[in-house]
Amino acid sequence: MSRTRIGSRTHSRRLLAVLAAALLTSCGLFGTPAPSPAPTETATATASTRPRLELSTYQYALQTKGKIRVAVKDGGMPIIMRTAGGYDGFEAELAREVAKAIWGQKDDPNTHIEWVSVDDSTRVSALTSNQADITIAQLVTSDDLKKTIDLSDTYLKTGQRFLVKKSNEDIKETADVASGEETVCAIRGSAAEANLRRITNDRAKILSLDTLEFCLQALASGAADAFTSEEIVLIGLAFKDPNLKIVAKPFTEDLLAIGIKKSANADRQGFREFVNGALLRIVADRTWARLYANYLLPVSGLAKQIPTD
Repeated sequence: MSRTRIGSRTHSRRLLAVLAAALLTSCGLFGTPAPSPAPTETATATASTRPRLELSTYQYALQTKGKIRVAVKDGGMPIIMRTAGGYDGFEAELAREVAKAIWGQKDDPNTHIEWVSVDDSTRVSALTSNQADITIAQLVTSDDLKKTIDLSDTYLKTGQRFLVKKSNEDIKETADVASGEETVCAIRGSAAEANLRRITNDRAKILSLDTLEFCLQALASGAADAFTSEEIVLIGLAFKDPNLKIVAKPFTEDLLAIGIKKSANADRQGFREFVNGALLRIVADRTWARLYANYLLPVSGLAKQIPTD
């Protein structure tokens, strides 16, 4: 065999060895490849943890914009209250969970939320006038409301109950006021007054006063043994005054939901379903139960594991 052929084979083997080593290196199986330009660590981490959303959806538009406008009503703790850093409370945490569904669990949701302050008269119009993307402001599901805006699945089931002094052991259930022996204050002409008359067959002894403040004064002075209203109102009152407590199971039913602007020309495509998915996730992973136990259970006294309990 000629030296030329041997030399050629030797050269070929060396070339194959070099190519093999290069291939292994490029696959990450052997050695360390030469560094190449790459995104920054922060950008890579953000991209890898951010949920992938369908391009045609409203949630993708929000993700791209980097902000979600959340309309909230400052009803006081533990429901929701304005703080130096934004808002705190049960409904504020729900807003943060929706933000996490858009930007990921590792992003700080506070950097993506633009809080929009509303009251009872503006919490719906904030959506219809495009001032907010969602409203989390104690909206009660109703057929009439559904004609104006879309509503999510229930995030809290509540109803009408009684507020009494902590020393009161005579009123524990609705039946305890149906005998007419206890005086219950209700705001004159309110749904709460009508509900109490209906549920007790008009046997309850009702003190009808014009304002919430008058009823609280009557409760404090002993002119009334209890005050009746929606639980969501009573929770705020009991939180402020440690001498008061909420009693009895709800005898009406109110389903609170997140408000969403109705889709026009598919501009809110998939968004209601997305918000419902975010609620479903926090129920499934018990985040909802943790938030309820932290914020509402100490005042409500009713244990709940899911929103519809």
